[in-house]
Parts: sequence; C-alpha cells; structure tokens
Amino acid sequence: MQKKIKVLLIEDDYDAAGQVAQYLENVGFELDISETAVDGLLKLSAQHYDILLLDLSLPDFNGFEVIKQINNQSIIPIVVLSAHANLEAKVQAFRFGVDDYLCKPFMLEELEVRMWAILKRCSTIKLEFKKNNLAIDYNNQTILLNQKPLSLTAIEYKILSFLIENKNRVVYRNVLAIHLSSLSSPQSLNYHIQNIRKKLGDDQKKPRYIMTEYGTGYRLVL
Repeated sequence: MQKKIKVLLIEDDYDAAGQVAQYLENVGFELDISETAVDGLLKLSAQHYDILLLDLSLPDFNGFEVIKQINNQSIIPIVVLSAHANLEAKVQAFRFGVDDYLCKPFMLEELEVRMWAILKRCSTIKLEFKKNNLAIDYNNQTILLNQKPLSLTAIEYKILSFLIENKNRVVYRNVLAIHLSSLSSPQSLNYHIQNIRKKLGDDQKKPRYIMTEYGTGYRLVL
C-alpha cells in the first residue's frame, strides 16, 4: 500500500481549517491541524510531515517568526495560506524561504495541484507507482508500460502522471486545466486523452485504464 502524504496545517480559523482538511483528506492526504504556532512546532519536532500549510496570522506568534524557526530545524516545504495579498508580505515570505504563497480565498483544487508540484520538486517523498504494468520514472520524466517507455509528448506526460498519482478517483477537468498551464483550450484535453489511450493500447469505447466520468472528468483505474 502506498504511504499517505502527511500534511501539517497551522491555521487558527476553525472553519477554514475544516474546509482544507476535508478536501485534502478526501483526495488521499493525511492531515493534522494546529491552531497555534507553539502546537505546530511541537508536532513538527515530534513526527515527520511531508509538507506544511501555514497561516501567517496566528494568535501566539508572527507567521514569519514561525517560518524562521521551522527552517532552523527542518527542510520541510512550506506553503503560506494568507489573507495578506500585498506584495510586501509575499516578497518577505519568499525571502524567508517558503515554497509557495496562496492568497485567501483560494480554490482547494489549486492548492492540491500546487502541493503536488512542490512535493515532486522538493523530493521530500519517494513517489513510486508500479501497478498493472504502469510505472513512472520521475528522474527521466518517463512513463513505462510493461517496462517499456511510452512515447509521450510533454503535455501527455503531465496528464498521465497526474492521473496515475490520483489513481482510482475522479480527477475533475478544471483541476487538470490548472495543472496543465500549457493547455491551449479546454476542448484540447479530449484530444490529448484520446492520444494517451492509443499509446496505452486502450479501447476508446471500452478503456481499461482511463475512464471518462461524463460531465465531471477522468478516472485512471489501477
């Protein structure tokens, strides 16, 4: 069984924390919540987390001081979730070493996509997918079928690797669109999916791997 990605959310807004937690747990993450900086720092020192989501406005400590303390004891990637949308706050956060900055309110689907991008870039976890003859080689950005590399375009690789990472659950079309910054139009996604199916040897009418969830998105079955 694949190890779940462990997330720590430091957020004192109960409703906001609940919405983030519910969404991320529904898509397969394991989440702990701290309402104060002190509790969050204690959790970080006591156990391993793969990524940290941090609000800057906390009741006990300034968020920038928290970032500084975390960076002194850990190399965990940090995503700031903040109502401060001014450039000065963003610049300061990145200078303190955060990996991403999302202004509230934000789309939960966008948060998920940004987290996946950071996790792969920072290599804090080893993502291995070898099931039903499909595997991803992240170092070479290659997907293998029956141990043979598929001839995929860059955008096809992005689509298929994202579907594999989210295997056996529906990936919404708008989530894929956010993930694929080079997508020319929403309609072109159908074209890319068709090409991927051909390269997987999938029957377009009765596919084995990529199922179409009509009106919603796609689901890769492994």
